[in-house]
Amino acid sequence: MSKKFEGYLLVTDIDGTLLNDKGKISKANKEAIAYFMSEGGRFTIATGRMTPSAKNIVYPLKINFPAILYNGCKIYDYNKDQTLYQTFLEEERKQIVKILKEEQAYLGIEFYIDENVYIYKACKYSYRFSRQGYDVIRQIKPEVWERKWTKILLIGEEQEMDYLESIFYETYDTGLVIRSGARYLEIVPQYSTKGAALNYLTNLYAIDKSKVIAVGDNMNDIDLLENAAYGFCVESGAKRLLERARHFAPSNNEDAISYVIKWIERLPV
Repeated sequence: MSKKFEGYLLVTDIDGTLLNDKGKISKANKEAIAYFMSEGGRFTIATGRMTPSAKNIVYPLKINFPAILYNGCKIYDYNKDQTLYQTFLEEERKQIVKILKEEQAYLGIEFYIDENVYIYKACKYSYRFSRQGYDVIRQIKPEVWERKWTKILLIGEEQEMDYLESIFYETYDTGLVIRSGARYLEIVPQYSTKGAALNYLTNLYAIDKSKVIAVGDNMNDIDLLENAAYGFCVESGAKRLLERARHFAPSNNEDAISYVIKWIERLPV
């Protein structure tokens, strides 16, 4: 006898979606996820986080499917401790940070390389790592420019980032940038998105795409939602995503993932 969620894949963003505003996973969400997997469902995350940071979420939940990290730049199987897929920033695009450092005085600029964070230009938000217990590298040695970068993160106030995003392609770079939060704009490898990573996984594991469900809250989730059969935006999500989403879930403070799993359970067999 087949299990209730056999064949389904549920993918969720972490911050602002799976986690509530206190940075916690609610009891209802935890229980719903455990139930979903026990009934044959595949569950995983799609996040902008690094591998070690996401691990703090993955391990307690005991997810049973590879995770999408760095907004699609990396796919990692925590159960096998194995990288399945990874892309790196184009070499010529690294140089844009030097121009941004000179022209945009307010910006915080970070590089992500081999699971390490390099602070190229600090801002008040750069100190969030000390609260989270992560080590960062503040001395940018010449050899750093020769290494493979996963992504660049630009940080500033919301209105400042709105403006930078609006002029970015015309003024600085024609490659892919992703708005991953009110204060965050990410320079990532071309074609590396959560949605592209989701397609890679569904093809790799021969998953029926009509049984793929995704949940998110910000514009870095847009193609994740659009490449799923059912894409949910939480009610607390960014206005731009809410305007484009096809399905909606309660806010991240109201057990959104539990709601979605109950919704899946009501789908016709």
